[in-house]
Amino acid sequence: MKNSVAFENAIKKYLDEFAQNDVHFAQKYENPKKSISECCSFIASEVKKMGVCGLEDSEVYGLAVHYYDEEDVKVEPVGDYMVACNHHVELTEEQKEEARAEAIKQYQETLYKEMVAKNIKHQTPKKETSDSDHKPKQLTLF
Repeated sequence: MKNSVAFENAIKKYLDEFAQNDVHFAQKYENPKKSISECCSFIASEVKKMGVCGLEDSEVYGLAVHYYDEEDVKVEPVGDYMVACNHHVELTEEQKEEARAEAIKQYQETLYKEMVAKNIKHQTPKKETSDSDHKPKQLTLF
């Protein structure tokens, strides 16, 4: 499965900063045979091997550093997985208003669809009328 952009960006940001502070790691980090995408896949495969659903940030970053430190790291296929990144996105006031307006619009559309569905469900089918239905009925005594 393809890694999320947010996950790859978080790992890359950490490793970039780590490489600035550690010259020895910076040399390994520049290895052309390694990539952030494969690093993230390695992290996912290691988490799967551990049999856990989550790790602390420091454990994830430790796995990322380990991927670059070791020359022969084996990345095993993981299949489908989902990664949650705990990063904070700051929206402008304009973006908040746009998001609010969109949410209100979606809510209104949902309510309208429900209302239409109820009306269709409660309507009784019209009985077809013929000319004989409009004539007065005669009563018979026999």
